[in-house]
This record gives sequence, C-alpha cells and structure tokens, in this order.
Amino acid sequence: MKDITVTTEYDLEVVGGDFVTNESTAQHVEFLLLSKQGEWKESPITGCNIQQAQNGSITRALDRHIRIQLEADGFSAEVLQITEKGINVKGKYKQ
Repeated sequence: MKDITVTTEYDLEVVGGDFVTNESTAQHVEFLLLSKQGEWKESPITGCNIQQAQNGSITRALDRHIRIQLEADGFSAEVLQITEKGINVKGKYKQ
C-alpha cells in the first residue's frame, strides 16, 4: 500500500514542499497497534492500545484483539507473534 509517510518522530515527511509517499503497510499496522480506541474520529472502535499491555501478561485475549483489529482494517495477517521482546506481524492488505 502506498500512502503519505511519516518520520521516526511521527512528523509528516516533506521533501521540496511536497508530502512523501512510499510503501506504508508497516506504518499503518504500527499506527493501529499504538492507537487507543476512541482516537480515530471516523472509526471510534479502531485501535489496539498496545501500551496498556506493556509490562503485562501476554494472553490469548490480547492476540485475539489484535487479530480482530487488523482484520477489521483489511489486513490479512499471515504471522502474528507476541513475545516479551515485541510483536512480529507479517501479512498484507486485501486489494
């Protein structure tokens, strides 16, 4: 998926006065994981609120919640691994 991209500090990437567009699938998944429900005006139930799970237990409920949110966003997850070191997600958006 191609979209407007942001920097590592979450600022819009601008070059020569224009927004930069690049492959943005990883960025979309990251935003979905970091978002809290209620932060997206157009879709108030979107968001995984992964920070809430930080330093907590990794449960099947967390795995299920992430899978449901990804699927609702149109992302087909081939791999979803949640460990103490982080989250590994591989897949693609449905065309």
